[in-house]
Amino acid sequence: MDQTRQQLVRAARHALIAGEPVDVGKVAAEVGVDRSTVFRRVGRRDRLVADALWETTEQIAWPRVVAEHPPGTEHRAASILRAYVQLLIDEPWFRAFLHRDPARALRILTTSEQPNQARMLALVRELIQTEPPGPVDLPSDELAFVVVRVAESFIYADLITGGTPDADAAYQVFVALLG
Repeated sequence: MDQTRQQLVRAARHALIAGEPVDVGKVAAEVGVDRSTVFRRVGRRDRLVADALWETTEQIAWPRVVAEHPPGTEHRAASILRAYVQLLIDEPWFRAFLHRDPARALRILTTSEQPNQARMLALVRELIQTEPPGPVDLPSDELAFVVVRVAESFIYADLITGGTPDADAAYQVFVALLG
């Protein structure tokens, strides 16, 4: 990632974590470029938001939950996933992002419109492949898909069904799928 693109993504991430909407003009001004540079280097606003969210997952959230569950942890993959789900449920800035524009947030996070869904599938597939096989005999790509969709169902329950997000319920399903 070139330096300007990296600065733009980081500025967008800081806005999200501050609980603010990502304003392309503000992000551009913070980095010292114009809006057209943002579009050339990153793309549209949704891609900027997607990349900022992913950077937070890849550099902060995922390494933290993995480090909290070293090899040998009982139900390690399920425990890592539960911790990740709980982190997203508890994170005020993330909940604010979701509730500011739920349809857009879910589109960015859970569809092929942006790269986050494929990135999350790859991350979970890698986790599954590093652990002993669980009780469900599916190829790792398919199992990762099911696990990610289960996680999303519990993280975004309030947006999808009006229910309550629930990491413990997600954990029970993860254990059933992954052992």
